[in-house]
Amino acid sequence: MIYANLSELPNYYGISEHLDTAIRFLETCDLSRLAYGRNDVDGENVYINRFDYETIPESEAFFEAHEQYADIHLLLSGEEKIGIAEPQVLTEFERDAAADYIGYRGQAESCNHMTPNKFLIAFPLEAHLVKVQFADSVKVEKAVVKVKF
Repeated sequence: MIYANLSELPNYYGISEHLDTAIRFLETCDLSRLAYGRNDVDGENVYINRFDYETIPESEAFFEAHEQYADIHLLLSGEEKIGIAEPQVLTEFERDAAADYIGYRGQAESCNHMTPNKFLIAFPLEAHLVKVQFADSVKVEKAVVKVKF
């Protein structure tokens, strides 16, 4: 997992070819101009899902992880907490291999305060708890870059 200021994203070139593609795209893209839903960058290798939601209490949230893709979480507006935990300390309750999704329940081992000037990369098999309200429930506009590994 990487959590840092958005201005530091270029420091992570060289980890993988597809991550480099995503970083290059993010350096020049105005995420607010993306259509809601899926936006292709490099076919199945790199694409961006744009959506919005109201944040929820941590007790209502659940973890997700992916086997094939890393997620780069970017907020366009609002704030949320993203929790992180090792899958071994969580309880799996759902798996959909075709959708590259594993659902877990449990407690976060660490939490990160997401705002529009931050990014978080959850690599494959890193369980992350999303949509969690930081203080009060707020509307979040978000883009998640899916990067194939």
